[in-house]
Amino acid sequence: MSNKVLVALDFSEFSHAVLEMGIKVAKALKGKVFLLHIEDDIYRIRQSHEITPMDEEFFPVINQFHDARIKQCQTHMEKLYKKIPSALRGDKVIVEGHPIEEIVKYAEQNKISVLVVGAQGSSNLSMSKLGSTAEKIVRKAPCSVVVVK
Repeated sequence: MSNKVLVALDFSEFSHAVLEMGIKVAKALKGKVFLLHIEDDIYRIRQSHEITPMDEEFFPVINQFHDARIKQCQTHMEKLYKKIPSALRGDKVIVEGHPIEEIVKYAEQNKISVLVVGAQGSSNLSMSKLGSTAEKIVRKAPCSVVVVK
C-alpha cells in the first residue's frame, strides 16, 4: 500500500481542520500528506454558454481576476503546506477544473490510500450535514474517504 493521504482543500475556514486530520492519518499510516486544491476552470465556464461580443470585452478582466486568484491560492497553499511536518510532506498541487472530477482523477492517478475532505466547503451551506461535493466524492473515490466536520 502506498500510504498516500490526499487532503483536498478549498481554503475555507474548515481547511485547517481538514489538514490537521490529514496529518493525523498520515502519521498513523506512516505515510505522506499530499495537498490538492481545485480552482474553477474559467475556460470551461466560458464554454457553458454562448459567447457574445460583449463577453469578449470582459475576457481580459476575467483573465486578470483569474490570474490573481491563482496567485492567492498559491499563497494559501504554501501557508498550509508549511504546517505539515517535513517528514510527512508529499506534493502540493493546484489544478483547474471541476472539483469532484479532478479530486477523483488525482486520487486514481496517484494511487492515494486515504482522501480527507471537509463536510462543508467554501459555500458554507448548512442545508445538510454533508455537503454535496463531499457526498459525491465519497461515492466516486477509488479509496477510503475521511470526512471532517
